[in-house]
Amino acid sequence: MISGNLSTAPLDKTAKWVTVLIVFMAGAFPFLPGMPIYGAMLMPIVLFTTWLFSVRGYTILNGKLTVQRPLWETEIELPPDAVFTRELEMRKGLIKTNGNGGVFGYTGHFRNKKLGNFKAYATNWTYAVSITSVSTKLNIVITPDESEEIQLIGNPR
Repeated sequence: MISGNLSTAPLDKTAKWVTVLIVFMAGAFPFLPGMPIYGAMLMPIVLFTTWLFSVRGYTILNGKLTVQRPLWETEIELPPDAVFTRELEMRKGLIKTNGNGGVFGYTGHFRNKKLGNFKAYATNWTYAVSITSVSTKLNIVITPDESEEIQLIGNPR
């Protein structure tokens, strides 16, 4: 039985580098010669918005997964047939279809050969755990830092 609070895994190297690069670019943008004022203002807005959607932790309780964000929480109802699986080869054939591919983590819609289309609330693909349901076609990936312990497959209630 999985329940309680789960911390996110630390950002992986790719996410750290992408985040540092984007923060640097946001800081440097206003100083580029010929940069229009709207361009210099747009970068910090994009950076702030991306941070707002980053993942700070997870709670699994009473059949619900709550994804903790900096200013709000996203609740996802887990059906009775939800299956938790540790994904050891998450990056194999991974494609971002719509979302954030590394600034403060990985959020949005992705695809790989094993899972097909899925929604990610992730910080480090090495810690990936898929949560799937045949009855509701739920297909999401989270990255708790205790992912090694999530070897069970079963009902999270």
